[in-house]
Amino acid sequence: MLKIERQNYIVKMLNANNIVKVTQISEKLKVSEMTIRRDLKEMEEEGILVRIHGGAKLSEDKNTSKSELSHKVKQNINKELKTDIAKKIASQIKDNETIFLGPGTTIEQSYEFINCNFARIITNSYYLFEKFKDDNRFELILIGGKYRSRTGAFVGSISIDMISKINVQKSFIGVNGIYNNIVTNSNEEEGLLQKYILDKAEIKYIVADNTKLDLKDFYEFYDLYDIDYLITDNHISEDLLKKYKSITKII
Repeated sequence: MLKIERQNYIVKMLNANNIVKVTQISEKLKVSEMTIRRDLKEMEEEGILVRIHGGAKLSEDKNTSKSELSHKVKQNINKELKTDIAKKIASQIKDNETIFLGPGTTIEQSYEFINCNFARIITNSYYLFEKFKDDNRFELILIGGKYRSRTGAFVGSISIDMISKINVQKSFIGVNGIYNNIVTNSNEEEGLLQKYILDKAEIKYIVADNTKLDLKDFYEFYDLYDIDYLITDNHISEDLLKKYKSITKII
């Protein structure tokens, strides 16, 4: 089993149980306890978990989203839900539009499904830039600034200065948690830039799979009442669908 597969399994166990044991993971995955300890050490350094005697735990309260995961780990979580949402994002992008796409593995995947002859794509995501850069259907603009390696996003005053000078028809922004009408993420610099670009968009989209609903993270950067559409997956429960339909339109 690859390291990323082991770590993805550990994240799923933590999300389900809040605490994992080295012996339990070792037996389940049929790898040595030393290997699992190395994984836990690396994941702690990435801010995913906190190691404890014999295992690891999550430190957030029940209404707070899990620790900000690295891009590497996020790529392998909730793949089916991300594909569902990515197709919906792509369906909203039309010929000759100017679009802002924010960082996030779900939004990145939308590239695979966009069906248009030309669009101007603006992003502050290095990973999105890599997806689009060789496709001549798109005029691609990368917003620069201070680089956050955890998410692959450019942030800070230089980024905001560039954002302040542009106008877009649609902005698609991923989040770490939505709690009632509060839209949140893990980092204030990313949140501030996301607020600016949402304010500049004619149509504002928030992107969140159903596991991020009724969760909140560190930084509150927008009010869901001011969002035009929430794009989520088809596995959302009836209760959550009813609740969030009362706040904004759901795709």
